[in-house]
Amino acid sequence: MLTLVMAFVTILTVQAVMPHSEYLVYGALVWTSPAAIGAAAFNLNYIPQFLIWDAGANPLTNLRIEEQRLGVMVDLPAAGLLQTRNYMRFGLVASTVTKIRIANGHIPNMNVTITATIAAAAAVPFQACSDGKGTHPFTYRAAALLAATPMPFQDFTCLYLPGLAAGDTVLVEFRNGHTQLFNEVELLELTALWQNNQLATGFQVQNINNYIHKATVTQAIAGAAYIQSVL
Repeated sequence: MLTLVMAFVTILTVQAVMPHSEYLVYGALVWTSPAAIGAAAFNLNYIPQFLIWDAGANPLTNLRIEEQRLGVMVDLPAAGLLQTRNYMRFGLVASTVTKIRIANGHIPNMNVTITATIAAAAAVPFQACSDGKGTHPFTYRAAALLAATPMPFQDFTCLYLPGLAAGDTVLVEFRNGHTQLFNEVELLELTALWQNNQLATGFQVQNINNYIHKATVTQAIAGAAYIQSVL
Protein backbone atom coordinates (compact mmCIF):
# COMPACT_ATOMS: atom_id res chain seq x y z
CA MET A 1 0.00 0.00 0.00
CA LEU A 2 2.82 2.38 0.90
CA THR A 3 4.49 1.64 -2.43
CA LEU A 4 1.30 2.53 -4.32
CA VAL A 5 0.91 5.79 -2.41
CA MET A 6 4.51 6.74 -3.10
CA ALA A 7 4.07 5.95 -6.80
CA PHE A 8 0.92 8.10 -6.93
CA VAL A 9 2.72 11.00 -5.26
CA THR A 10 5.59 10.62 -7.76
CA ILE A 11 3.16 10.82 -10.70
CA LEU A 12 1.54 13.97 -9.28
CA THR A 13 4.94 15.54 -8.71
CA VAL A 14 6.07 14.81 -12.28
CA GLN A 15 2.82 16.25 -13.65
CA ALA A 16 3.25 19.35 -11.52
CA VAL A 17 6.71 20.17 -12.85
CA MET A 18 6.01 19.32 -16.48
CA PRO A 19 5.28 22.35 -18.68
CA HIS A 20 1.92 22.86 -20.35
CA SER A 21 1.63 20.45 -23.27
CA GLU A 22 1.67 23.20 -25.92
CA TYR A 23 5.12 24.24 -24.69
CA LEU A 24 6.49 20.69 -24.42
CA VAL A 25 8.61 20.35 -27.55
CA TYR A 26 10.89 17.44 -28.32
CA GLY A 27 14.03 18.79 -29.95
CA ALA A 28 16.58 17.41 -32.34
CA LEU A 29 15.85 16.72 -35.99
CA VAL A 30 12.51 17.99 -37.31
CA TRP A 31 12.95 17.18 -41.01
CA THR A 32 15.42 15.97 -43.60
CA SER A 33 14.93 17.10 -47.16
CA PRO A 34 14.70 14.58 -50.00
CA ALA A 35 17.99 14.00 -51.83
CA ALA A 36 16.74 15.83 -54.89
CA ILE A 37 17.23 19.18 -56.57
CA GLY A 38 14.35 21.62 -56.14
CA ALA A 39 11.76 22.67 -53.57
CA ALA A 40 10.42 20.47 -50.78
CA ALA A 41 8.26 21.41 -47.79
CA PHE A 42 7.48 20.33 -44.25
CA ASN A 43 5.05 21.51 -41.57
CA LEU A 44 5.29 22.49 -37.91
CA ASN A 45 2.46 23.22 -35.48
CA TYR A 46 4.52 25.93 -33.79
CA ILE A 47 6.95 28.71 -34.64
CA PRO A 48 10.39 27.93 -33.22
CA GLN A 49 12.81 30.62 -32.16
CA PHE A 50 15.62 29.15 -34.25
CA LEU A 51 15.72 27.11 -37.45
CA ILE A 52 19.11 25.49 -38.05
CA TRP A 53 20.43 23.45 -40.96
CA ASP A 54 23.71 22.21 -42.39
CA ALA A 55 23.53 22.15 -46.17
CA GLY A 56 27.10 20.95 -46.65
CA ALA A 57 28.18 21.65 -50.22
CA ASN A 58 24.55 22.00 -51.33
CA PRO A 59 23.33 25.43 -50.23
CA LEU A 60 19.70 26.48 -50.25
CA THR A 61 18.75 28.73 -53.14
CA ASN A 62 15.62 29.88 -51.31
CA LEU A 63 13.87 29.52 -47.96
CA ARG A 64 10.18 30.34 -47.55
CA ILE A 65 8.32 30.20 -44.24
CA GLU A 66 4.59 30.80 -44.18
CA GLU A 67 2.03 30.65 -41.37
CA GLN A 68 -1.61 30.07 -42.25
CA ARG A 69 -2.93 33.19 -40.47
CA LEU A 70 0.15 35.43 -40.47
CA GLY A 71 1.09 34.91 -44.11
CA VAL A 72 4.64 34.85 -45.46
CA MET A 73 7.23 35.35 -42.71
CA VAL A 74 10.39 34.56 -44.64
CA ASP A 75 11.13 34.50 -48.36
CA LEU A 76 14.88 34.75 -48.83
CA PRO A 77 17.10 33.80 -51.78
CA ALA A 78 20.61 32.45 -51.26
CA ALA A 79 22.05 35.98 -51.06
CA GLY A 80 19.60 36.90 -48.30
CA LEU A 81 20.33 33.74 -46.34
CA LEU A 82 24.04 34.52 -46.58
CA GLN A 83 23.42 37.90 -44.92
CA THR A 84 21.13 36.72 -42.14
CA ARG A 85 22.79 33.41 -41.24
CA ASN A 86 24.11 33.13 -37.72
CA TYR A 87 22.70 36.51 -36.73
CA MET A 88 24.01 37.61 -33.30
CA ARG A 89 26.37 34.64 -33.08
CA PHE A 90 29.96 34.78 -31.92
CA GLY A 91 32.71 32.21 -32.36
CA LEU A 92 33.75 29.99 -35.22
CA VAL A 93 31.09 27.91 -36.93
CA ALA A 94 31.18 25.79 -40.05
CA SER A 95 30.49 27.87 -43.15
CA THR A 96 27.84 25.35 -44.18
CA VAL A 97 25.73 25.82 -41.02
CA THR A 98 22.91 28.37 -40.99
CA LYS A 99 20.88 29.51 -37.98
CA ILE A 100 17.99 31.86 -38.68
CA ARG A 101 16.05 33.50 -35.85
CA ILE A 102 12.32 33.47 -36.72
CA ALA A 103 10.74 34.41 -33.37
CA ASN A 104 11.63 35.71 -29.93
CA GLY A 105 10.79 32.28 -28.48
CA HIS A 106 8.55 29.25 -28.94
CA ILE A 107 5.07 30.18 -30.22
CA PRO A 108 2.59 27.26 -30.08
CA ASN A 109 -0.65 26.54 -31.92
CA MET A 110 0.50 27.65 -35.34
CA ASN A 111 0.26 26.14 -38.81
CA VAL A 112 3.67 26.65 -40.40
CA THR A 113 4.90 25.51 -43.79
CA ILE A 114 8.63 25.67 -44.46
CA THR A 115 9.79 25.27 -48.05
CA ALA A 116 13.46 24.76 -48.83
CA THR A 117 14.81 24.92 -52.36
CA ILE A 118 18.08 23.03 -52.58
CA ALA A 119 20.80 23.42 -55.18
CA ALA A 120 21.85 19.78 -55.46
CA ALA A 121 20.57 16.26 -54.94
CA ALA A 122 21.50 15.94 -51.28
CA ALA A 123 19.56 15.43 -48.05
CA VAL A 124 19.72 18.46 -45.74
CA PRO A 125 18.84 18.03 -42.03
CA PHE A 126 16.84 20.76 -40.24
CA GLN A 127 16.67 21.41 -36.51
CA ALA A 128 14.14 23.65 -34.71
CA CYS A 129 14.47 24.83 -31.12
CA SER A 130 13.76 27.67 -28.68
CA ASP A 131 15.25 28.83 -25.39
CA GLY A 132 11.98 30.17 -23.98
CA LYS A 133 8.37 31.11 -24.63
CA GLY A 134 7.76 33.57 -27.45
CA THR A 135 5.23 36.23 -28.34
CA HIS A 136 6.46 37.75 -31.61
CA PRO A 137 7.60 36.12 -34.86
CA PHE A 138 10.08 37.84 -37.17
CA THR A 139 9.66 38.55 -40.83
CA TYR A 140 12.44 38.84 -43.43
CA ARG A 141 12.12 40.60 -46.77
CA ALA A 142 14.28 42.09 -49.50
CA ALA A 143 14.21 45.67 -50.74
CA ALA A 144 15.88 47.25 -53.76
CA LEU A 145 18.40 50.04 -53.22
CA LEU A 146 18.64 52.52 -56.08
CA ALA A 147 22.00 53.95 -57.08
CA ALA A 148 22.89 57.25 -55.39
CA THR A 149 19.36 57.56 -54.00
CA PRO A 150 18.63 57.93 -50.25
CA MET A 151 16.41 55.03 -49.14
CA PRO A 152 14.74 55.31 -45.70
CA PHE A 153 13.91 52.32 -43.46
CA GLN A 154 11.82 52.29 -40.30
CA ASP A 155 10.43 49.71 -37.86
CA PHE A 156 13.16 47.14 -38.41
CA THR A 157 14.97 44.83 -36.02
CA CYS A 158 18.05 44.53 -38.20
CA LEU A 159 18.93 46.02 -41.57
CA TYR A 160 21.43 44.01 -43.65
CA LEU A 161 23.45 45.90 -46.27
CA PRO A 162 25.68 43.56 -48.32
CA GLY A 163 26.56 46.14 -51.00
CA LEU A 164 27.80 48.97 -48.77
CA ALA A 165 31.20 50.25 -49.92
CA ALA A 166 33.65 53.10 -49.36
CA GLY A 167 31.88 56.43 -49.74
CA ASP A 168 28.43 55.02 -48.93
CA THR A 169 26.58 56.23 -45.85
CA VAL A 170 23.77 55.39 -43.45
CA LEU A 171 22.11 58.29 -41.66
CA VAL A 172 20.61 56.99 -38.41
CA GLU A 173 18.03 58.98 -36.46
CA PHE A 174 17.73 57.62 -32.92
CA ARG A 175 14.58 57.82 -30.85
CA ASN A 176 16.33 59.96 -28.23
CA GLY A 177 16.95 62.71 -30.79
CA HIS A 178 20.58 61.87 -31.59
CA THR A 179 21.50 61.70 -35.29
CA GLN A 180 24.65 60.06 -36.68
CA LEU A 181 25.96 59.68 -40.22
CA PHE A 182 27.81 56.33 -40.36
CA ASN A 183 30.27 55.19 -43.02
CA GLU A 184 31.13 51.60 -43.88
CA VAL A 185 34.18 51.45 -41.56
CA GLU A 186 32.12 52.49 -38.56
CA LEU A 187 29.26 50.13 -39.37
CA LEU A 188 31.66 47.21 -39.71
CA GLU A 189 32.96 47.93 -36.21
CA LEU A 190 29.44 48.22 -34.83
CA THR A 191 28.49 44.95 -36.53
CA ALA A 192 31.30 43.29 -34.57
CA LEU A 193 29.49 44.17 -31.33
CA TRP A 194 26.71 41.78 -32.32
CA GLN A 195 28.35 39.24 -34.61
CA ASN A 196 31.83 37.85 -35.06
CA ASN A 197 33.57 39.53 -38.00
CA GLN A 198 34.70 36.11 -39.18
CA LEU A 199 31.04 35.32 -39.78
CA ALA A 200 29.99 38.71 -41.11
CA THR A 201 29.19 38.74 -44.80
CA GLY A 202 28.09 42.37 -44.92
CA PHE A 203 27.09 45.33 -42.81
CA GLN A 204 24.27 45.52 -40.30
CA VAL A 205 22.30 48.32 -38.71
CA GLN A 206 21.28 46.64 -35.48
CA ASN A 207 18.03 47.74 -33.84
CA ILE A 208 17.06 44.84 -31.61
CA ASN A 209 16.71 47.31 -28.73
CA ASN A 210 14.31 49.42 -30.84
CA TYR A 211 16.27 52.62 -30.22
CA ILE A 212 16.42 53.66 -33.89
CA HIS A 213 13.64 55.74 -35.41
CA LYS A 214 14.88 55.72 -39.01
CA ALA A 215 17.92 54.71 -41.07
CA THR A 216 18.50 56.26 -44.49
CA VAL A 217 20.89 54.34 -46.76
CA THR A 218 22.74 55.97 -49.65
CA GLN A 219 25.05 53.81 -51.73
CA ALA A 220 26.65 54.56 -55.08
CA ILE A 221 25.74 51.26 -56.73
CA ALA A 222 22.25 49.77 -56.89
CA GLY A 223 21.77 46.62 -54.86
CA ALA A 224 19.63 44.88 -52.27
CA ALA A 225 18.91 45.35 -48.59
CA TYR A 226 17.43 42.68 -46.35
CA ILE A 227 15.12 43.72 -43.55
CA GLN A 228 14.36 41.73 -40.40
CA SER A 229 11.33 43.04 -38.51
CA VAL A 230 8.92 42.03 -35.77
CA LEU A 231 5.78 40.72 -37.44
